[in-house]
Amino acid sequence: MRRVTVIGATGFVGREFIKYLEGFGYELQCPKREELDDLNGEVGTIVYIAGYGICDDIHNKLSCVQANSVRLISILKNCKFDRLIYFSSTRLYMGSTNSDESTDLLLLNDDCRRLFNLTKLVSEELCLSFEDAIIVRPSNIYGTALKSPLFLPSIARDAIKHSRIDMYVTPSYEKDYIDVRDVCVLVEKLISSKVLKNKIYNLASGENTMAKDIANVIESETGAEVLWHDVNKEDTFPVTNISNIVNEFGFKPKNVLTELKKMIEDFKCAHKKGMF
Repeated sequence: MRRVTVIGATGFVGREFIKYLEGFGYELQCPKREELDDLNGEVGTIVYIAGYGICDDIHNKLSCVQANSVRLISILKNCKFDRLIYFSSTRLYMGSTNSDESTDLLLLNDDCRRLFNLTKLVSEELCLSFEDAIIVRPSNIYGTALKSPLFLPSIARDAIKHSRIDMYVTPSYEKDYIDVRDVCVLVEKLISSKVLKNKIYNLASGENTMAKDIANVIESETGAEVLWHDVNKEDTFPVTNISNIVNEFGFKPKNVLTELKKMIEDFKCAHKKGMF
């Protein structure tokens, strides 16, 4: 039985991933945060999902470095693994015109979350130094997470609970979204495949979706009022290249607008039951 050690098993993606893996017969190990410093020896395959994206003050900046890089360094030093899968981010392509996994990456001085990108780049570089370590760069992951602060769940929740959503982007703002179930399927393939063709994989739908299309779905499905707020500056992202996962695994992504309608129905049922 193959052992899989999941770092970050209590987060939204981690919980969904553990649930998905339970059907494959893996021996699952999910160390708690306070146990990571003592993790050592043979751990099988490591899936490092843990991460921290808030960089607005010194406390959060330190937490970002700790979660995204420092704990990974401890694992790389102390653990023996047959494969390590590190969760990075397609945010690294922000401001670029190309999203191939081999493209040169920019660090934007006016990006308030550039420390997040830096920690991901440092960790990626370390992983590239290990023969059995690979990197996944997921785009914006969504799914039915009742208390999640992620963009799609939070606006769906507000639409149902408050009959309004606040959009702090322009209607034409666009980015890529990937269903958490697609992420689980792809990462399991990366675990179980004996030979992998690449070291870095974008996990995305390969299609950008505009904010106005998301707002239209929420408005039609809930009747909520959509309030657009002025913004001074917006991040720009190229359409994510997913040729690696398409060619290697025959990947066919779920459509975010179709899945958003289903997610809203789940949220409606949960709200009727008093779950939020």
